[in-house]
Amino acid sequence: MHHYNLTYLNSFNIKDTSAGLLEPSGLVLSNKGNALWTISDDTNKIFKINLTGQVKKKKSFIIPDTELEGIALIHDGQSLLVVKESLNELIIISVNEQKVMNRKKLEQIPGYEKIAHYFSTEINNKGLEGVTWNPISGNIFVLKEGEPGLLIEISSDLKHIINHHLLNKKNGFCDDKISAEEIDYSDIVYDQSINHFWIISDKAQSLFLYDWNNNQVIQTMKLSYSDNGQYKEIIKAEGIALDTKKNRLYIVSDESAKLYVFDIR
Repeated sequence: MHHYNLTYLNSFNIKDTSAGLLEPSGLVLSNKGNALWTISDDTNKIFKINLTGQVKKKKSFIIPDTELEGIALIHDGQSLLVVKESLNELIIISVNEQKVMNRKKLEQIPGYEKIAHYFSTEINNKGLEGVTWNPISGNIFVLKEGEPGLLIEISSDLKHIINHHLLNKKNGFCDDKISAEEIDYSDIVYDQSINHFWIISDKAQSLFLYDWNNNQVIQTMKLSYSDNGQYKEIIKAEGIALDTKKNRLYIVSDESAKLYVFDIR
């Protein structure tokens, strides 16, 4: 397995108060690779931004929901899939029609009984936080934030929960600053070129390369960069997107409302 290097290239301020983009909480590369889709958990809107972070107002649109945490493109770019953390709900939106086509709470999907015990009814329960699509299998993967961290494979028609893996110390999710139990998982992207997942944690301020088939972390990297010679780590990394053709990794922070661009190879 190759070893990856992360090289910081640039960062852009993407906060747009007039558009309502204040706390970006998920990210995905557009179908053509020339823009990004994002959401802001307090705004009922899907935002399209260019690769330097400016909101494309004509391409952004309102939807009925807020509290959205993760976003993915599915069905070869025809649909956007978002997750609503408060209800653990998956929402499929048509890109062309800009409207909701399907929605399902996780608990309504057959197979949920196998993972129900990981979703307690306590107030502090950590819900769904990230989502990505595997175009090879055609399946969706959703990420539970923590307590425990969980990755769940679902059919793209939202009719079956197929499989799940816990994310914990046993399979390599650990950090030198915080305990494995404290690690939270804030977003995920599937990398078709290597059939693995990239997962970010905002508390561990790390990027994990994860092999689902072997249920093992292959590499861990700090989400850090140099700013005028000063070492800095990304605070509150909430969204990740990948462009395998250009070897680009995009990360958004909801606290600073910044888009960070890395070269990854």
